[in-house]
Amino acid sequence: MSRVLTIIRKEYLERVRSKSFMIGTLLGPALMSMFIWLPVMVAGSGGDDERTIGVVDLSGDSFGSFAAALDERGAAHLHLLPVGCEGRQEADCVAELKSMVVDGTVHSGVVIAADFLETGKAVFYNKSVGALVVLDNTLRPALSRALREGRFAAAAVDRDLYGYLTAGSEWSSISLTPEGGEEQQDGDMAVGMAFVLIMIIYIMVIMYGSHTLTAVIEEKNTRMAEVLLASVSPNDLMLGKVLGIGAAGLTQFGIWALTFFALSQRGVTVGEFTLDVGFLTPIILVSFVVFFVLGFFLYATLYAGVGAMCNTVQDSQQFHTPLAMGMVVPMMLLALVLRAPDSTAAVVLSLVPLFAPVLMFMRVCVETPPLWQIVLSWVLMIVSILLSARAAGKLFRVGILMYGASPTWATLLKALRT
Repeated sequence: MSRVLTIIRKEYLERVRSKSFMIGTLLGPALMSMFIWLPVMVAGSGGDDERTIGVVDLSGDSFGSFAAALDERGAAHLHLLPVGCEGRQEADCVAELKSMVVDGTVHSGVVIAADFLETGKAVFYNKSVGALVVLDNTLRPALSRALREGRFAAAAVDRDLYGYLTAGSEWSSISLTPEGGEEQQDGDMAVGMAFVLIMIIYIMVIMYGSHTLTAVIEEKNTRMAEVLLASVSPNDLMLGKVLGIGAAGLTQFGIWALTFFALSQRGVTVGEFTLDVGFLTPIILVSFVVFFVLGFFLYATLYAGVGAMCNTVQDSQQFHTPLAMGMVVPMMLLALVLRAPDSTAAVVLSLVPLFAPVLMFMRVCVETPPLWQIVLSWVLMIVSILLSARAAGKLFRVGILMYGASPTWATLLKALRT
């Protein structure tokens, strides 16, 4: 046991004293925040550029209500430019608008049909698919409102009655506790925090699993493994490496957790997102730590066995990618869990051991599943770790002293059958 502890200490100190560990610890939260929030912030700010929209109003009386509807929607960055059509042929007016769009005089163009109040028809001219965002998000709703106003006016409906009939509902979201109490709910904050925690699990498991693989390959290349195997068994060597590298990962996570807690106490806000430690209920905290630890050991044992079969990092790529897909695929399935966390597909997929650290944890964050499902996912992961450790032990014993030809999937399967 003392020899295993020595290996653990060696692997742990090698990593926590490295420059990459220090840089990753300092920059990791900032990089993860950038990957999560930068696309949202860019998407939210990209549509506010000043734009001029040319309008040919063949109906003759829809331009004013169209412009008023845009103002009420807060679209001050869009400016409507009327293209006069009095005494001219309809085709000439439309041709002029098209020419303005092509030469860049206007961003895009709208032609309101002469029988707009009856048919509601309009044509949108543009030069790029990106302009359709302006159409769907702003122009279409505003012109639809102008259509409603025009039809109510044509029917001589009182304006106060029109306002009463077209009023929208106002909603507030209340979360019910298991005891029946009520809590104000911030859905955006809850989903945002869930994504932050899942990204931490995803990055840490992949990163430190890869560290295990490269550490084994490096010791094979330097022949250090031969020296170590003179004192310890292959299984103890693999166990020491996995535990030492895992301890380094937990140390880095602990530093990030303390930093997050300190920032949340100061009420730090990023855009419209506020760090709120109140989101971290006991079940979420416990689940996060358990899924992180079990996810790491599951992938680390597999990576260690594969690394023992490889002579170079390049040799490992054919095995590394399929293993990494075990974390990539559930990231692609997160939308399924968000839409229906209790659906049969979401429940079954979240119980798959390779997917559980991401999918089951997302279910815990958005709508806590029954406790038996959470515990069952933990049990299945523990069983999978034991089975993968046994398989990795075979690969480690066979492969740690193998040199020469590059391994293949056939070689790996043959070693497992040994």
